[in-house]
Amino acid sequence: MKYDMVVKGGRVYDSTQQLVGEVRDIGVRAGRVAEVAEEIPRSEARRVVEAQGFLVTPGLIDLHVHVYEGVGIYGVNADTYCLSRGVTTALDTGSSGALTFPGFRRYVIDTAVTRIYALLHIAETGIISRNGELRDLRQADVAKAIEVVEENRDLILGIKVRLGRNQVGDNAAAALDLALEAAEAVKLPVMIHISDLAMPFEEMLDRLRPGDILTHCYEEQTRSVLDEDGGVRSAVLAARERGILLDVGHGMGSFSLEVAKVALGAGLTPDTISSDVHALNIHGPVYDQPTTLAKFVSLGMAIEDVVDRATIACARSIGLPGDIGHLQPGAHADIAILDLEVGNFRFADSMGRSWSAERNLRPVAVVKGGRLAIDHRRQSA
Repeated sequence: MKYDMVVKGGRVYDSTQQLVGEVRDIGVRAGRVAEVAEEIPRSEARRVVEAQGFLVTPGLIDLHVHVYEGVGIYGVNADTYCLSRGVTTALDTGSSGALTFPGFRRYVIDTAVTRIYALLHIAETGIISRNGELRDLRQADVAKAIEVVEENRDLILGIKVRLGRNQVGDNAAAALDLALEAAEAVKLPVMIHISDLAMPFEEMLDRLRPGDILTHCYEEQTRSVLDEDGGVRSAVLAARERGILLDVGHGMGSFSLEVAKVALGAGLTPDTISSDVHALNIHGPVYDQPTTLAKFVSLGMAIEDVVDRATIACARSIGLPGDIGHLQPGAHADIAILDLEVGNFRFADSMGRSWSAERNLRPVAVVKGGRLAIDHRRQSA
């Protein structure tokens, strides 16, 4: 047989090949994409995965998750809440720090089917509670963080710091300095939690470098991206020009419908769309990455732009290997099959506001590394 698998007849979205819903077959061999063509004969494949009528995308990437299951109050099972929802690659953002990353690698990353990378929290224990990991700056050990990054460069892609009042108290500026010191030493980006920011927004922006990431970009507690008149801050536009990236990071308390509508209406679209899925929001308002993406479709973003910001844009933003996030020949055969449902749906933001939508994204099946890892059609049969 020429192919181990063919994913057949789906409407393919892959911006790296200028595919915007065109019907294509995807041939898979030895865990990699071998061919994308208008027609691949069924007889050439050992297995055919039917995708007619569905969206076919590169395996989704979620740039903000918490999957250190069993440690702290936030961790969820990656395969249950990422892989089964179409997310084949996930970035855990700071669940572990220098003291706890070895366990995260051994017991979670190395055992999950989901491909997991990590941002190392500058706090040595990572994020394990609501008690504020950097209210006492003795919890930050720059030298140890650098050491752990150097020992795990295959998996650690940057540094995480949360600068909300609950997380740092009065230490926001000092905590940011420590995170940047570590990041600069290892030449990696910093992702900054800006919800309920505990320092002046412009002062924070001035310290950032091209490639650093602001997550929770549409948060409402301090409305960081909006000025006093309700428009987009000029400092945000200038920061984007310098290469600072905006990530959604929906989460339990960090996505505002009102802020998003204003920002999107002014052209301030996110560079990446992520869920910030964790144990406190899997039953709402987040649920998963496809639901998060569907919310942006409901707010007027085109399907192809939403898919792009949850695949190749994520891969490029954080320096993932070049064979992840697209469906070109040679890429990892990570494929999400999604149903763009039409009907009456209700979505909610993190502030308790709800709204109606006519379309929703539902995961149907997932191919990971050339193997059919999830098929919800079989499970419901």
